[in-house]
Amino acid sequence: MEGADVRLSYFESGEGTPVTLLHGFTQSGRSWQETISKMPAGWRWVVPDLRGHGETRLKPGAPCTMDACTSDLVLLWDHLGIERTHLVGYSMGGRLALHVAVTQPRRILSLLTIGAHGGLELEAREGRRLGDDALAQRIEQEGLEAFVNYWTALPMFAGLERRGPSFTAQARAERMGNTVAGLAASLRGMGAGAMEPLWDRMPSVTVPCTFVAGQLDHGYVASARRLAGLVPHGRVEVVPRAGHTVHQERPEAFARVLAAHLEGASSAAGSSATSA
Repeated sequence: MEGADVRLSYFESGEGTPVTLLHGFTQSGRSWQETISKMPAGWRWVVPDLRGHGETRLKPGAPCTMDACTSDLVLLWDHLGIERTHLVGYSMGGRLALHVAVTQPRRILSLLTIGAHGGLELEAREGRRLGDDALAQRIEQEGLEAFVNYWTALPMFAGLERRGPSFTAQARAERMGNTVAGLAASLRGMGAGAMEPLWDRMPSVTVPCTFVAGQLDHGYVASARRLAGLVPHGRVEVVPRAGHTVHQERPEAFARVLAAHLEGASSAAGSSATSA
């Protein structure tokens, strides 16, 4: 799909109520294929490659920011004739999902995030921004393969190793499908250091929300509880024996969480329509 400064790559799967899936940093829309395969019928999956990732391509100088990605999503939904969608996001995609929920509330049926937070406090943001820029420089200086080796070895992704060598090779190949320029731009424009905090705006998100974190991902368990406490209709799901990448570490368990969320949100929407 062509936008003013972007050629947005995406795929669709299934028929029914739309569910938009937003991937994490260094991933692409393909990272959601296993989740989709484990879900019941009745859902229309809309899965973009976010700016800086996958097959999506930007014109020189185009921004790689939360606002720009939000505009891409609105353009995609309009292109596909989607008025409202359930929204699901993991990590960076989870932070983007929070941003979309507070800036485009009329387009969202429900919200589910995995391993996401609502932004850093001012002092921590500056330190993180410098750290993200240093990481971006590392990608540019050392190249994609060296960075992917570094990134996948971080302790927060240790749980993926339990899936075995075939899975980790597939996940690595997906990360290697990105570009140096794209990942560097994403870090600088969409990293936690660049993100405007959303905590104060979360009470305006009135759709059903589920905030998912792995039991072993302690900081994000705390963030999930904080987010759930701020919205009118928030739930926390802590998935046992999982770290940061819940949907890929424990795909069957996550599929059950997502199915319950979507069914509950649809029931709530039906009840609201009836009472109205």
